[in-house]
Amino acid sequence: MVGCVEVPKKGGFDQVQQMVNERIQMQPSWKQEAAEDRQIEEALDKLLENELTAAGAIQIALLNNARLQARYEELGISQAELIQAGLLKNPTVFGSARFPTNSPGATELEFGLLQNFLNILMLPARQKIASAQFEQVKAEVAHDVLQVTAETERAYYEVLGAANTKNLRFRIVEASQASYEFALRLHGAGNISELSLFIERGSFEEARIALADSENRLRAAREKLTKLMGLWGERTKWRIPDQLPDIPPKEASLDQVETLAIQNRLDLEAARKRIDTLAQSLGTSIAWRWLGDAEVGVSAERDTDRHWVVGPELALELPIFDQHHARISRGEAILRREINQLTALAVDIRSEVRELRDKLIMQRYLIDHYKRVILPLKQRIV
Repeated sequence: MVGCVEVPKKGGFDQVQQMVNERIQMQPSWKQEAAEDRQIEEALDKLLENELTAAGAIQIALLNNARLQARYEELGISQAELIQAGLLKNPTVFGSARFPTNSPGATELEFGLLQNFLNILMLPARQKIASAQFEQVKAEVAHDVLQVTAETERAYYEVLGAANTKNLRFRIVEASQASYEFALRLHGAGNISELSLFIERGSFEEARIALADSENRLRAAREKLTKLMGLWGERTKWRIPDQLPDIPPKEASLDQVETLAIQNRLDLEAARKRIDTLAQSLGTSIAWRWLGDAEVGVSAERDTDRHWVVGPELALELPIFDQHHARISRGEAILRREINQLTALAVDIRSEVRELRDKLIMQRYLIDHYKRVILPLKQRIV
């Protein structure tokens, strides 16, 4: 029966998982059952047993980030709306009784059953629009998953970089302290001036300040990553490797990166689907602009002589005062706005990709130049 419709759990999530897996080869998880919670808790403990890797941090975020879990519920909301769009409105039953006041006679009775006829006619259009909205939500949720993935990976390497910087600053402090203590002895023996001693003391204090700043940056970077992974309590004591990984010896191909971004960015796909939804909704509004609420049904009446009459009943909204011009104009403006925003998003994506490509090329050049030229010179000086 049409009324006996159950809403499937995790509707649309398998498509979201597929879109994500095609891009990062990882699976997000939607927690809805107690058994799933236990499995995820066990997985988190296992991932946190050893030093945290970038892949491990991402997997923890995909399993445990509460904002992602809240975003997944948008799928459930949208699927429920899709199912609701395929249901007919319940019929309306009415009745009345009129009692004689001046003369004896039977009570006049009237009964009727009405169904919204326009609701029936627009059922296919409603389903089509709701289906397009569901597809849009899937793309938006998958994009959010990839955003959290990118933020988590970036935060992980920020922690690694901050930790290495702190370790370097610590060694500099040790060296500066040794140099200052040696200068104290030289000054005590009268071998260096007080100005030279002050210079050594200044270098030592500056190194200590730089170390304190690097420690603060490391704490902030750890908190950022911890928040993205959704961890608290004892689980915030995760560990990372001591060294940053080496850069890949071979540079990845950067040809056609703009085209790949346009083809694969899910926020762009979601914007396209939103335009499809708005276009379908606007088309429906234009097609049915002259027909307002329409109800059809049957009614039966018993008069005071106890005679029954039965017949059809029809109620129509007359489009006299409101012919839906404003609603259609609003829909057209919203559609134009979304089309322009889609164009702007595509331009932004292309610009962002070019900027990141140029930055990657320059960073690789700087690192290579430092390793080949600057570092050997420093070693020869020492």
